[in-house]
Amino acid sequence: MASRIISIIGGLDADLIMIADRTPDWGESVLANEYLEALGGKGANSAIATYRTCHRKLAGKLLDNEELKKSTDNLYAKPAQGQSPLLAPQQPGTKDDYEDNICVKMIGAVGDDRYGEEFITELSKNGVDVSGIVTVAHTRTSICFVTVDERTRENKCLFTLGATATWKKEHFMKPEDLGGGMRPDLVVAQMEIDKEVVEKMIETAGKVNIDFCLNAAPATPISEETYSHITHLLVNESEAAIMSGRRKDEVNEDTWSIIAQEFLERGVQNVVLTLGAKGAFYANSKESGHCLAFDVDVVDSTGAGDAFTGAYAAAYLRQKAKGQWNIRSAVIRSSKAASIAIQAMGAQAGIPWGDEIDNFDAPLKRLELPPPTSTTSVITTLE
Repeated sequence: MASRIISIIGGLDADLIMIADRTPDWGESVLANEYLEALGGKGANSAIATYRTCHRKLAGKLLDNEELKKSTDNLYAKPAQGQSPLLAPQQPGTKDDYEDNICVKMIGAVGDDRYGEEFITELSKNGVDVSGIVTVAHTRTSICFVTVDERTRENKCLFTLGATATWKKEHFMKPEDLGGGMRPDLVVAQMEIDKEVVEKMIETAGKVNIDFCLNAAPATPISEETYSHITHLLVNESEAAIMSGRRKDEVNEDTWSIIAQEFLERGVQNVVLTLGAKGAFYANSKESGHCLAFDVDVVDSTGAGDAFTGAYAAAYLRQKAKGQWNIRSAVIRSSKAASIAIQAMGAQAGIPWGDEIDNFDAPLKRLELPPPTSTTSVITTLE
């Protein structure tokens, strides 16, 4: 059976992380307790999450530098000084009894700096096909500054696009452009790339019936006609507010179903609102409901949304291959993936493998909701 391809188009950002007792106000300096560097970017995080969540943990012989170069077919893919040898990734297109022959391909751009080299190495190490990554000469890799509140573990991010800004609409005119020379079965994208470029991706996919999953982060309103080409729309509360033209405080248990219905009426086939500690709300033409969050200790929430997105994409394509689609099941599995991810520091460190999700066991958070009214739909919860 031929491989099914999930193409991830998005940013690759080097995360520079400061952890402090609190985040500073404007004009204020605060002493941080810890500084960390990690590879991130919604594109890279989602690619790793997609691959891991439809595979068991990688296993294989250790590769030396020459073997690693050959395995990735990229001259940049070599361990940094002092880095341990890497485990051999499963080659795209090979099959085991778990991953259903899914190849995950990263489409992105990095600068000709040390971060660019590290991205290619790390993604290859995690089994992601890196042949769609472009190295842009005389350009920096995208950088993201992350501040983490040590008490709440909430974060704020400020980023620069760097090499990611080199993508233009002309790069995504044909179906094969969405998969780095191959037609993908599913495209996953975020909005770290220019809005008009993302709209062109969605349009190109929609015209030839390629499934498209948009994680609208960071959120920017898109044209009304674009929605009809979106198979899956994933948004958190802030993003839902921006995309639906509301204030953030207007996104609540009284409006979750209303907002989801508005997106469905615009042409989106499946809508998921991720709600942090309140869980997730989902809707399509057949069903809608609410799933409670899992009760875990939060270390770093930076990559929660990306872990959710990757797990959701993998769950969708695995179900579709079997002629099935149960959005509730996909949301529950994705919520488990995000719950595991936030228990580790860094956006990628805690992203789980498929068997880790299978074995995940944590209690559900309780959520008190008001009784249904004439304007509030009945919300079903996972018990």
